[in-house]
Amino acid sequence: MDNLRLKSIKTLPALWLSLFLGMNLVVVLMSFAYEIHSARSSVEQYVGIWEDDIARAKIFQGDPTLQNKILQQLKQVHKAVGSTEVQAPEKLQCFFSTDVPLTYNSLPAGNVRVCFSGTELFWKSLLSPVFMVGVLLGMIFLGVGVRREFLSRLHEQKLEAELALNKELSTMSRQVAHDIRGPLTALTTLSQLSHEMSLEKKELLELAVARIRGIAEDLLKKGKKENSLAVSSNHNPGPDLSGVMISLLKEYRFSHPRIEFVWHSHISSQKALVSMDSLKIQRVVSNLINNSIDALPEKEASINVTLMERHEHWLLQIMDNGCGIPEDILPRLTQEGISYGKEHGHGLGLFDARKTIESIGGELQIRSRQGVGTQVVLLFPKISENLSQIS
Repeated sequence: MDNLRLKSIKTLPALWLSLFLGMNLVVVLMSFAYEIHSARSSVEQYVGIWEDDIARAKIFQGDPTLQNKILQQLKQVHKAVGSTEVQAPEKLQCFFSTDVPLTYNSLPAGNVRVCFSGTELFWKSLLSPVFMVGVLLGMIFLGVGVRREFLSRLHEQKLEAELALNKELSTMSRQVAHDIRGPLTALTTLSQLSHEMSLEKKELLELAVARIRGIAEDLLKKGKKENSLAVSSNHNPGPDLSGVMISLLKEYRFSHPRIEFVWHSHISSQKALVSMDSLKIQRVVSNLINNSIDALPEKEASINVTLMERHEHWLLQIMDNGCGIPEDILPRLTQEGISYGKEHGHGLGLFDARKTIESIGGELQIRSRQGVGTQVVLLFPKISENLSQIS
């Protein structure tokens, strides 16, 4: 982070530097003008006090001792005061000066010219309040510019990193899908040629092959950036949620014989149609069931899957008798990167499940109690069965 900040400051655009330098130049000029005005005001005020004495000495050209003493004290009034001239002020030429008019008995008596040192004015302007405030505002302006540039560069780098990651994942997806084809062909051939395998095992093998084929096709689509949205169009309403769950539970019963998988269906309709393809349903539910399996006890482990009907939704409930989840972790569990109870968990399963179900207008809810178990509820928006018949 510090390296990025330094890089941002070093590569600060010329526009920001130009604005900052331009602002400082304006502040210096304003401060310098303020000091000239301050010096002139101080001199005019002092000369006004001794105006009669200076004018009398000039008009009558008497003893100039008092006049000279008065004029010499101008240096104490303001440090920038240089030379002064009363008798012939027009002969005194300087870049920064002021002419103070004199009157005697209400009659004009000429003027006094006072010259100022440009060097003294410059140094005093650097110490003036105007310059200090201007520099402070300039630093704030520069800080805002640096921060804005830094955040912009950081955002660009984040986008570049995400683009590189997506490209790498796309390549990996195509490679995995390609590599799966070999063993997938072997499994397909085995399911067709095996005569000693029971019908139940052949059915499970065919289901597993179909699932792997679907995953490979989905990976290829993602690799080619042709993957469609999870929401199906009205012309392709999607599968029967009940049928997908029955097939999926057959696989789990075979692969986890020590666990009791119980299926309950409490719906009045013949089919529970949802606007999500079967592969995504299997992925979402598999993530949830796998989480339940990791939390189950060694003995009397059970997972109950229940399908219920609501007015506008199909409600799929997955309930286990595992160790449960602490209340302080539960609200954050569906966020990306948050995991609980897994040594090598990446926090992607529940996050992906929530995003996928929300993409079709559904909802994911989690309730848990430590030592009792966890209940996960998926709400799928209904699709009319008549729509499926029309399609």
